[in-house]
Amino acid sequence: MSYSVAQNTSFLTAASILQKVISFFYFILIARVVGVENTGQYFFAITFTTIFTVIADFGLSPVLTREAARSDAKAGDYFNTILWTKALFGLFAYVLVIIFINALHYPGAVKYLVYLSGVTMFFDNLQSSFYSIFRAKKNLIFESLAVVGSQFITLIIGTVAIISHWPLIWLIAAYAIPSFLSCVYASVIIRKYYSFSFKFAWSREIFNWFLPMALPFALAGILGRLYSYSDSLLMSKMLTVKELGWWSVPYKIVFAFQFIPVALSASVYPVFSGLFVTEKTALGPLFEKSWRYLFAIIFPLALGIIVIAGPFINFVYGSVYQPSVVPLQLLVISLIFGYLAFITGALLNATNKQKIQTGLIAASLILNVMLNLILLPRLRIQGAAISAICSNFILFAGGFYFSRKQAVIDLKKILTYAAQTIIPAIIMALCVYALSQKIHWIAAVPAGIIIYIFLLFVFGFLSISTLRTIKSKIFFKP
Repeated sequence: MSYSVAQNTSFLTAASILQKVISFFYFILIARVVGVENTGQYFFAITFTTIFTVIADFGLSPVLTREAARSDAKAGDYFNTILWTKALFGLFAYVLVIIFINALHYPGAVKYLVYLSGVTMFFDNLQSSFYSIFRAKKNLIFESLAVVGSQFITLIIGTVAIISHWPLIWLIAAYAIPSFLSCVYASVIIRKYYSFSFKFAWSREIFNWFLPMALPFALAGILGRLYSYSDSLLMSKMLTVKELGWWSVPYKIVFAFQFIPVALSASVYPVFSGLFVTEKTALGPLFEKSWRYLFAIIFPLALGIIVIAGPFINFVYGSVYQPSVVPLQLLVISLIFGYLAFITGALLNATNKQKIQTGLIAASLILNVMLNLILLPRLRIQGAAISAICSNFILFAGGFYFSRKQAVIDLKKILTYAAQTIIPAIIMALCVYALSQKIHWIAAVPAGIIIYIFLLFVFGFLSISTLRTIKSKIFFKP
């Protein structure tokens, strides 16, 4: 059972939308009810353990996806070895979590939140082994169902905890419990549909073969997590808990929209991997199409958020989060570069250039940390947002430069797609801003969407035939 790139992207995108919608309202509930400082502690606990997830995974998941996609007959042997390896690595990562949270002398209440969040990290790490196989089989529907179901359970447990005035640790438990349940669900599915057996069938040969390939992914993952969360870690030591709470709002909003490039890159990565072996000339066109779709989404999204950030924050989170407005407007600019960098990273990893991708992430991390150390004391959380823009641009620009060395990418097409989307997005943003001065911003948003879609037809990005092609790819039977 396998699906096309368009279908898999649709499955995971739809699931991610539902998951992010649920998560969005859940975080709003937390931010409004538990207060800015408690929100900061909650955000930090999850952020801290998320960094160690890459140690537990150690770059094995993308390698498992790539190699299982290339050799279906050996996928079962690969899976068993990697699953048990990751279980051991997961335990090691949890020990590191305990060591570091104590070594950095955080308050006792924060430590307990981190301890429980580490349990979520462990089971999420095991889940990724199952999802790697699903992705290799070009079947993302099971992962999509798990994503939605897990977040829904989190919402139920977390809401009950908030209404019942339970301790803050229950908000962390709301993630740990569904993480375990999702792991059980994935194990049942992989048995039923792919006849994978669970036994201690660890192969030294497979491990020794996978580990060198995984090392660049592991290093890239570690650097990537540090890159994503270094600002929050530095804030936890350089700024106040309240400022960390303010930062959590724009960060969560921007992070919520990353499901789009994540879903697309998850779908195209195994396809890139296969094409690299069988048909290298097809890499460029697939890359161009991927960026084309991302252009159509990220430009209106970023510009739209910029013009409604102020009234949105005040309406949804309350006036106490007013300091979050400018950082949000700045962060969505960095989101543009981040979106496109997902695809360059997928292409480089799929074409065995993970070392280059790792180097790009390392350069971006170094720049991000340096800028944060300079800007945080002076500009506070706005400095972190500016640092994100600069470092994401480096990741995007470097990724595109090296991607063109691996695939024949038509720059003229890329620039045409960009122009066909960014001009309509600018016009849409100006219309939304003008309308929001006369009517409620909520009413201005759908009007802006309609204007944008109309302009996509005017500028030649969309046509009836294009819509028919997209529909046929999404609904074509596997």
